[in-house]
Amino acid sequence: MDFPKIGPARFYQILQQQKETQVLLAALRLDVFSFLDRPINVTVLSDLLHYDNTNLNYFLKALVSIGILQKQGELFSNTEEGKLYLSKNSELYLGEYFLFWDKKTSLNNLEELVVKGPQAAGNEVQPHGFYDFHELARLTAVEIRTGRAQSFLQSAGKILQETSGEGLKLLDLGGGSGLMAIEFAKQYPLARAVIFEHPAVVDIPLSQIAAENLGTRVSVIAGDFTKDDIGAGYTIVVASGILDFAGNKLEDLIKRIHNACKVGAYLYLVSHEVSDDLTSPKEAVIGWLSSHLAGLDILMPKNRIKRALQSGGFQPLQQSEQAGVIARLQGEWYKRIE
Repeated sequence: MDFPKIGPARFYQILQQQKETQVLLAALRLDVFSFLDRPINVTVLSDLLHYDNTNLNYFLKALVSIGILQKQGELFSNTEEGKLYLSKNSELYLGEYFLFWDKKTSLNNLEELVVKGPQAAGNEVQPHGFYDFHELARLTAVEIRTGRAQSFLQSAGKILQETSGEGLKLLDLGGGSGLMAIEFAKQYPLARAVIFEHPAVVDIPLSQIAAENLGTRVSVIAGDFTKDDIGAGYTIVVASGILDFAGNKLEDLIKRIHNACKVGAYLYLVSHEVSDDLTSPKEAVIGWLSSHLAGLDILMPKNRIKRALQSGGFQPLQQSEQAGVIARLQGEWYKRIE
């Protein structure tokens, strides 16, 4: 018997990844990482957590096998990555963020949605009905500090050169926690910043502004960015992921952003690099699949966004794209040219 021309290894790999994901998420829900910043014996750990000793031992070894924990002799401990992002003792703890997105992007009822359609999701078919943007804003206050804010500030520095920020006015459109605007204001002490967010979310950026004592330079506007006044006189606009939610109002939103900007202003666009036929990148296609099946048409092809920006008076700058912490989530700069 001849070997098949192509083996089934690819499918086994996908199924293995699913099991590894289940193990990681279970570990976050069980909060084992918060007790493993230092090496510990499984018996001591099981007494602390009141978990079954035998099964906890199997579970920890499974985490070791996929590289999430490390083991020396009979002692288990976090890897450096785990200590930084999976332990609640860290300021950069992302466990809640990961669990939030796992719940909101769950495909547990995938077959039912495909057979019966969006009504099987049982959700209001609006972004603010499907997603808890208040909770998302709270959780991204940490996530943004793990790469996205740094990438933005680094690339902004190349464009703005050496400046204290005098005369700069930034708009963080749909800014969530407002951390992009807040970190910008901290970097440029003479700049002003405005965070535009939904009324149901504004308490999150307001609390962040108060915590940083930036109330004299950073303010918040509440509203719906697809239709409400977003202010004026901006020299920088941050549009991080929000154009995906513009739908058939994309061109109108870009026109209003254009009108809110001074001539020569800069736009920092963060997008998912989605192909015209919505089949790549896989991180975006699979990540937003649950919302699409629930009746939301969210993903916006990158080329449509680029065309709309250029038609709306924004010219892309020749600069390297800035990678964020989220796979394939990129940042790039445009300039208002008219």
